Amino acid sequence: MLLLAGVLFVSGCAEDTEEETGAEEEMVTPVEEAAVTEGAEEPAGEDADEGLVPGQEEESPIGGEEGIIPGEEEPGLGDNETDGENQTIVDAAEAAGYTTFASVVRDAGLEDTLNEGTYTVFAPTNEAFDNLPEGTLDNLSEDEQALNDVLTYHVVQGEYMASDLENGQMLTTVQTDELPVAITGDEVTIGNATVVEPDIIASNGVIHGIDEVLIPSGL
Repeated sequence: MLLLAGVLFVSGCAEDTEEETGAEEEMVTPVEEAAVTEGAEEPAGEDADEGLVPGQEEESPIGGEEGIIPGEEEPGLGDNETDGENQTIVDAAEAAGYTTFASVVRDAGLEDTLNEGTYTVFAPTNEAFDNLPEGTLDNLSEDEQALNDVLTYHVVQGEYMASDLENGQMLTTVQTDELPVAITGDEVTIGNATVVEPDIIASNGVIHGIDEVLIPSGL
């Protein structure tokens, strides 16, 4: 009897141990399993991006734009680039497209004269010379004094910008005759000619483009 009681006691202890072990295994919750799984992730390798939100790329501190290296800024106007303010009257007129006027002035030997003072020049356009009666310019070219009178009739001593001209003003020309100024609204007329391009600046004066060749009285 004692032997049988001892066998039953040992068998009961074994069953109690198996029931307690099974109970402990059943008490592991899904949350704990997830925690164990996350803790078992492999460490990031050398190529892994640290601290970046997925889908974002690392940006450079200057937004990806190329910086300007000091001393490499875009150059301004070069030293060899000039404008009308650095050209004398005849050269400035030619550069502005008044090529016939500049050519006739040179042919008459007046270029040096116009480059040596301060003048206001009313330069006829190329079309104005083309609109002269046929043979007029050729006849003037053959008469040195007449050509000189016509050209200097377009020149006034001193510098008169368009804003300096006044209605009813009389301008004394280098030829010694006078040119009347008339202003109506935005239109300025000099004698019978209309100013079509005012204030062409030269180093020794100003040029105003006009649409007719002015002929002094007596010619």
